[in-house]
Amino acid sequence: MELLARVKRLYQPVRGVKPSFRAYHVFLALTSLRREGPLGRMTLSRKLELGEAAVKTLVRRLRDSGLATVDRVAGVLLTEEGVELAEFLEGLMTYLGPVELGPICGGCRTYGLVLRSFRGVLESVGYLKLRDLVVREGADGALIVYCGDRPVMPVSGGFEEVTGALGEVARRSCGSGDVLVVSICCSNSRECSRAPVEAALDLLDP
Repeated sequence: MELLARVKRLYQPVRGVKPSFRAYHVFLALTSLRREGPLGRMTLSRKLELGEAAVKTLVRRLRDSGLATVDRVAGVLLTEEGVELAEFLEGLMTYLGPVELGPICGGCRTYGLVLRSFRGVLESVGYLKLRDLVVREGADGALIVYCGDRPVMPVSGGFEEVTGALGEVARRSCGSGDVLVVSICCSNSRECSRAPVEAALDLLDP
């Protein structure tokens, strides 16, 4: 998809120099600016958990790509093209951030992402591919849930109905045809929080 390729160019290396921000930061910057903009660089730095230099580079790339403008007083504001791109991303996925799953994994941290109208796509490529991508991006594990009135989890040989706290999150956050991805981490929560978004963008635009 051309729009996804445009997102990807924002965090790819330029002349061999790899930026310190990643796909997750671009996604969060675009969606935050659409909902809350204009935002100052210091506010963006706190939201993205990035240093000032990284935010400056990200903002410059957004500006050079025609996706944002910078006002010395108001801060960073998306252009019409930037709003279109942010709305496109929000139509694909909704980042839930930390989710509370009770005793499901005893002391671990979990982060959720809803992929909208994605069940058909995932069934064609296989849920294991998405799970493995989440782990590759820094999580210790991942749960994949097909949403609906009775959420189910694909397992070897079939499906298992999802109940308890995970089922409640699924019913509250997504509908029929959507997919809930939950990353699980026991140590590196920063990488784990980014992993579902990174994995989803990898899968959507390999």
